[in-house]
Amino acid sequence: MEHSGRTPNQVVLHLLVEFGHGNEQAINIIVTVFSVLAGFLVAIIAIVGDPVLLPPGTWRAAEMEREKLNKRLIRHKWLFSIYLATLALIFSALLFKDKYPDVVIWLERAFLFLGVFAFSLSMLLPSALMKVQRERIDAVIEHRRNNDNIQKSGEN
Repeated sequence: MEHSGRTPNQVVLHLLVEFGHGNEQAINIIVTVFSVLAGFLVAIIAIVGDPVLLPPGTWRAAEMEREKLNKRLIRHKWLFSIYLATLALIFSALLFKDKYPDVVIWLERAFLFLGVFAFSLSMLLPSALMKVQRERIDAVIEHRRNNDNIQKSGEN
């Protein structure tokens, strides 16, 4: 197989299409993985967006945190949209496979591209969730310190 003159992304996409074309097992695996990831992402969105978990304190403290939380929610919403687009392209390819085989090849390329892209972005989800939880723990500790008039170590 000749790959000269192609970028690495083109080579990877070509190989994915070549091995994924018409491969029902590969399609089933992709659907299963993205269904699980979508469920995991919904759980993360629910955790990040839960107003009960805003930092304790005044409304101003909650207001300052809101913009950061909104940005995270928007990023997660876009990732969820990519998951759904990937699944929609797979569904379309399955619907058109017998009647429009030329269209199916392009649908496969699209869902494989989106799938690899979304899966790569998904690798960051556990770290993002841990960061949110650490920030919330730190905020609760800071609030308790303030209530007890205790300074952080290193402060005078």
